[in-house]
Amino acid sequence: MNNLSANYERILEVLRKISKDQLLPYQRREPKLCDLELISLSLTAEFMGIDSENDLFRKLPTTISSKIERSVYNRRRRG
Repeated sequence: MNNLSANYERILEVLRKISKDQLLPYQRREPKLCDLELISLSLTAEFMGIDSENDLFRKLPTTISSKIERSVYNRRRRG
């Protein structure tokens, strides 16, 4: 499992087994990328040693990058 997409899918699968909640209740409008997917993306970046958002967003496959912008990712990750 060397590529980002495969690692992301595997981590997301494990998170879905652990948690039934997809979104936290505080969000006004429903985002394209649910909270579990955001957490999975963050954990995947940590696992693969990607410490820069620049590097992460360069390596993201289009299926994931079309769901979230960099500023939204950063804001939701910190929140």
